[in-house]
Amino acid sequence: MPDNYEHYKAFMSNKELQAFLEAPETLSLQDALIVAMTQPQPNGQLSGLSFTYPDAPYKPLTMLWLDISKRPEFRDLARVHATEGPGKNTLTWTYINQGRLDCYFVLHVVMRTPVRTSFRIPIFVREWSKILDTVSQTGAISLLAGPPVKWRDLITTLDPVALEETIYTQSGGGITLTFDDEMKRELRDHYEQHIKAIIHLLERG
Repeated sequence: MPDNYEHYKAFMSNKELQAFLEAPETLSLQDALIVAMTQPQPNGQLSGLSFTYPDAPYKPLTMLWLDISKRPEFRDLARVHATEGPGKNTLTWTYINQGRLDCYFVLHVVMRTPVRTSFRIPIFVREWSKILDTVSQTGAISLLAGPPVKWRDLITTLDPVALEETIYTQSGGGITLTFDDEMKRELRDHYEQHIKAIIHLLERG
């Protein structure tokens, strides 16, 4: 089913938003991890939360686990991408309820090769702010089929490279998407505008 994102309302009521999130083309975010390509800290943490990009020696890798119960074919799609490459796709961000506490940044993915499909990933900014902050700077994101790997147990024993390899193996592969400079700037601008609006909102009480 084509994802007609151009018809989305900039602001949605609770009922409209619930219908949007429950639609078949929506893949909900179950968990996320920022893998920092740096040495583990004394407490074993490898999360990108420990530094500010671009101060890290390598770009942090942002991984998202998606609930694919409505789209089980996503798991096969990840395997195809692992063997045939990323192919051609169109990526678009839209922004629902920006400047409000119930804001979602929505990533729309339309793939044309090696297979044809489309889906959207709503990211609840209030919960996943750091993820959007990082992605808007690195311009890359890796999508994995849920359920999430128990990475919180792995980060205390594996270095970043081994952690990444283990996660991909246990998740059955992944799909890595990259954004051009214009899309990164757009996402960054919207992110910063949203954060400023929320700070102003909270200051007003």
